[in-house]
Amino acid sequence: MASTSDLRAAIEQNLLFEWSIELGHATIELLAEPIAEGETLHLKDIAVYPRAADTADIGTRAVRMIRNRLATRARRAGFSKLRVTGTRLSGAKKGRSVDVTIDLPHR
Repeated sequence: MASTSDLRAAIEQNLLFEWSIELGHATIELLAEPIAEGETLHLKDIAVYPRAADTADIGTRAVRMIRNRLATRARRAGFSKLRVTGTRLSGAKKGRSVDVTIDLPHR
Protein backbone atom coordinates (compact mmCIF):
# COMPACT_ATOMS: atom_id res chain seq x y z
CA MET A 1 0.00 0.00 0.00
CA ALA A 2 1.27 3.48 -0.83
CA SER A 3 1.85 6.12 1.84
CA THR A 4 1.92 9.90 2.28
CA SER A 5 2.80 12.43 4.98
CA ASP A 6 -0.34 14.46 4.08
CA LEU A 7 -2.88 13.35 6.68
CA ARG A 8 -6.02 14.41 4.78
CA ALA A 9 -4.76 12.89 1.51
CA ALA A 10 -3.99 9.63 3.31
CA ILE A 11 -7.56 9.44 4.62
CA GLU A 12 -9.24 10.46 1.36
CA GLN A 13 -7.08 8.25 -0.88
CA ASN A 14 -6.98 5.24 1.46
CA LEU A 15 -3.19 5.50 1.90
CA LEU A 16 -0.98 4.82 4.89
CA PHE A 17 0.09 7.87 6.89
CA GLU A 18 3.88 8.12 7.15
CA TRP A 19 5.62 10.70 9.32
CA SER A 20 8.98 11.24 10.99
CA ILE A 21 10.30 13.44 13.78
CA GLU A 22 13.87 14.46 14.60
CA LEU A 23 14.69 14.06 18.28
CA GLY A 24 18.28 15.27 18.16
CA HIS A 25 19.95 11.92 18.74
CA ALA A 26 17.51 9.89 16.63
CA THR A 27 14.91 10.17 13.90
CA ILE A 28 11.69 8.36 14.76
CA GLU A 29 9.44 7.06 11.96
CA LEU A 30 5.72 6.48 12.27
CA LEU A 31 3.42 4.51 9.98
CA ALA A 32 -0.32 3.97 10.51
CA GLU A 33 -3.63 3.47 8.76
CA PRO A 34 -5.58 6.73 9.25
CA ILE A 35 -9.34 6.39 9.60
CA ALA A 36 -11.77 9.28 10.03
CA GLU A 37 -14.46 8.26 12.55
CA GLY A 38 -16.61 11.38 12.71
CA GLU A 39 -14.57 13.97 14.62
CA THR A 40 -12.04 11.35 15.73
CA LEU A 41 -8.88 10.53 13.81
CA HIS A 42 -7.99 6.88 14.40
CA LEU A 43 -4.36 5.96 13.67
CA LYS A 44 -4.81 2.20 13.43
CA ASP A 45 -2.04 -0.40 13.68
CA ILE A 46 0.55 2.28 14.40
CA ALA A 47 4.21 1.41 13.99
CA VAL A 48 6.81 3.64 15.66
CA TYR A 49 10.45 2.84 15.03
CA PRO A 50 13.88 4.50 14.80
CA ARG A 51 15.38 5.29 11.41
CA ALA A 52 18.72 3.61 10.65
CA ALA A 53 19.01 1.85 14.00
CA ASP A 54 17.76 -1.29 15.63
CA THR A 55 16.75 0.49 18.83
CA ALA A 56 16.42 4.00 20.19
CA ASP A 57 15.89 4.73 23.87
CA ILE A 58 13.81 7.87 23.44
CA GLY A 59 12.31 8.25 26.92
CA THR A 60 9.01 9.66 28.14
CA ARG A 61 9.85 13.28 27.24
CA ALA A 62 10.31 12.32 23.58
CA VAL A 63 7.13 10.22 23.62
CA ARG A 64 5.20 13.28 24.88
CA MET A 65 6.76 15.40 22.12
CA ILE A 66 5.70 12.87 19.47
CA ARG A 67 2.19 12.72 20.96
CA ASN A 68 1.89 16.52 21.05
CA ARG A 69 3.05 16.96 17.46
CA LEU A 70 0.67 14.24 16.26
CA ALA A 71 -2.15 15.90 18.20
CA THR A 72 -1.35 19.24 16.55
CA ARG A 73 -1.45 17.66 13.08
CA ALA A 74 -4.78 15.97 13.84
CA ARG A 75 -6.25 19.21 15.23
CA ARG A 76 -5.12 21.15 12.15
CA ALA A 77 -6.78 18.51 9.98
CA GLY A 78 -10.08 19.32 11.72
CA PHE A 79 -10.36 16.52 14.28
CA SER A 80 -11.36 16.95 17.93
CA LYS A 81 -10.00 13.57 19.13
CA LEU A 82 -7.03 11.39 18.24
CA ARG A 83 -7.19 7.63 18.83
CA VAL A 84 -4.00 5.58 18.46
CA THR A 85 -4.10 1.77 18.42
CA GLY A 86 -1.49 -0.89 17.84
CA THR A 87 0.55 -3.67 19.40
CA ARG A 88 4.00 -3.30 20.95
CA LEU A 89 6.44 -5.34 18.90
CA SER A 90 9.49 -4.70 21.07
CA GLY A 91 10.51 -3.26 24.40
CA ALA A 92 9.65 -4.16 27.96
CA LYS A 93 5.97 -4.84 27.30
CA LYS A 94 6.25 -6.66 23.97
CA GLY A 95 2.85 -7.90 22.71
CA ARG A 96 0.86 -5.37 24.77
CA SER A 97 -2.07 -3.76 22.99
CA VAL A 98 -2.12 0.02 22.92
CA ASP A 99 -5.39 1.97 22.67
CA VAL A 100 -5.09 5.65 23.59
CA THR A 101 -7.60 8.45 22.92
CA ILE A 102 -6.54 12.09 23.25
CA ASP A 103 -8.93 15.05 23.35
CA LEU A 104 -7.80 17.84 21.02
CA PRO A 105 -9.12 21.13 22.42
CA HIS A 106 -9.20 23.92 19.86
CA ARG A 107 -6.70 26.67 20.58
